[in-house]
Amino acid sequence: MAIGAVVVILAAAWWGADVLARRARGATLPPLADLSALPAPAQEQVRRADAAARSDPGSADALGALGRAYHASLMTGPAIDTYARAEALDTGSWQWTYLRGLLLEERGQLAEARDAFLQVTQKNPVHGLAWLKLGEMAFKAGTLDEADRAYQHAGEAPPQAAFTTAGVSSRRVVPVSAYAQLGLARVAMERGLAEQARGTLDALIGVHPTFGPARTLRAGLQQAAAQSGQASTGRAYVPPSDPALDAVVASSAMRDLLLKHAAMAARGGDREWREFLVRRAAQFNPRDPNVLMELAAMLQATGRATEALEVLRQHEQLVPGDHHTLVEQGKCLADLGRLEEAEAVLRRAVRVRDAAAEYNLGTVLDRQGRSDEARARYERALVIDPFHARALNNLGVWLDRRGQGDEGIKTLERAIQADPENAEAYSNLGSAYIGARRMADALRVLDTAVALDPDAPDAHNNRGIALAQSGRLADAAREFETAVRLNPSHQNARRNLEQLKSLSR
Repeated sequence: MAIGAVVVILAAAWWGADVLARRARGATLPPLADLSALPAPAQEQVRRADAAARSDPGSADALGALGRAYHASLMTGPAIDTYARAEALDTGSWQWTYLRGLLLEERGQLAEARDAFLQVTQKNPVHGLAWLKLGEMAFKAGTLDEADRAYQHAGEAPPQAAFTTAGVSSRRVVPVSAYAQLGLARVAMERGLAEQARGTLDALIGVHPTFGPARTLRAGLQQAAAQSGQASTGRAYVPPSDPALDAVVASSAMRDLLLKHAAMAARGGDREWREFLVRRAAQFNPRDPNVLMELAAMLQATGRATEALEVLRQHEQLVPGDHHTLVEQGKCLADLGRLEEAEAVLRRAVRVRDAAAEYNLGTVLDRQGRSDEARARYERALVIDPFHARALNNLGVWLDRRGQGDEGIKTLERAIQADPENAEAYSNLGSAYIGARRMADALRVLDTAVALDPDAPDAHNNRGIALAQSGRLADAAREFETAVRLNPSHQNARRNLEQLKSLSR
């Protein structure tokens, strides 16, 4: 009994010494950083976290939370320093190292960032995002073998659940493994292995048909093979969803950080996450013109044109005569069917040389049956911006419907080069191919249209027509039925379905 008691006492003494050592390391916490440039909510957030860290200076979690508060407030230097202190208190944890690596990368301190991400993979060998970061860094440095290995590790890592919070029930995200495959395709291209890259991208698009970066890269390969002189712009790259970073952003009160990530969510189609971020920005900045414009755009994108119009009018009171406000007001009025009002607003907007204003005026004129005037506006938009995908799409349709099928097809193909994720352009190109009796081409692009937007009735109807023209009547009937289910008032699809049924009687 006596010996056992001694062991317990010694163990307790050792544990107490360890805690004291950790507290001593934490006690070196520097003074609170200067918060005078922060808005009041961010100041309060950092002060609370600082007080908690000072009350428990040996806690890695408390220091890490302070690091996150600095991070969320865009105070990069103090955040990096505080994350490093949290790491020192808990050498087995990877989360603070990873967050520090993100900030070092953001600062352009790539050697230090690479070292941090390597430490993460040593502590957590299946951290897919850290491996992806290492792959990207190696690729940019031209060390292709190292990039290849890192991408392989990223692709084999188990998926991480996306970050969610109150008001965000679901996220639309692309897994890290898809980005890893994209990286491997880029490595193959850099090595001159175009066929290998093509195969990787085709397989990737087959699994993730709406993954824009893969479609853009695949379009670039196809374009290079055809020796086309036109650039494929695509949409801006959207980085993979990062649960650790998203948790920091969700706690932020900083307008710029919230709107930056809201814009990325918009490009990735991550609607609930975008709305959460925009509304959080509006909570802290209710009269900020940039926030109001983003709020209006979010409302428009989700079909709430009346609410969007009200927000835009608030913006106009703050910034009278703003050109972009007029364009967005015109779009809202058009969505609400108030075409004469929309035209009046957009005619004010086109006084400034702007492709979006010309395009939107063209759509309003088109809907009023003034097709020649509409064409002129689409062409003006393309003089200003030759890669305006929507103007190319509408002009291509205009040409095709007026018997200029070859020119219409060329214009619609340019629309897809400009935006390889534009489901409507694929559907319209399929329709134009049908008119040109190019059924194999029609089915190819209509397969893509349906993959990109499975809920688009026009794409299903056009695919049904191409299948029927190819003699695949049962498949065609299923497509027409899908189009009618998605839009019960789709008269063209309903008529096509009835015709097929009459043939089988």
